[in-house]
Amino acid sequence: MSHYHGGFLTNYLADITFPPWFYIFIRGKTTNKEVIPHLLLVGSWFGRSPERASISIFVIGVLTEFKTFYWSYGPITGTYDSLDILSYGSGLIACYLFDKWIDRKPEK
Repeated sequence: MSHYHGGFLTNYLADITFPPWFYIFIRGKTTNKEVIPHLLLVGSWFGRSPERASISIFVIGVLTEFKTFYWSYGPITGTYDSLDILSYGSGLIACYLFDKWIDRKPEK
C-alpha cells in the first residue's frame, strides 16, 4: 500500500485492522478452521494464550516499524510513524480485552 496515497485508508487503516485480524487468526477464533495453517492453530506457541498472541504481534509490529526508521530499503519498506505503533496497540488491546472477557469463567 506504500505506492498508493489514500490518506487514512493507506496510512492507518491497515495498521488498525491487520493486527486484530491476525490476532483472531492465530488464536483460532475464525469460523472456518480449515484455512488456518497447522503451525498457527490454537495449540501453537503464538496462539496458546491471549497474552502470547497480543505481545508477539505487537513486538513484531514495533520491530517492523523501527526497521523502516533505520533501514528504509529491503523487503519491508515504508515510512516510520509513531502513530502506527499506537494503532497496533489499540487494536490489539481491544482484541485482548474482548478475548479475556469472552473466555472468562462464570462465577458460582
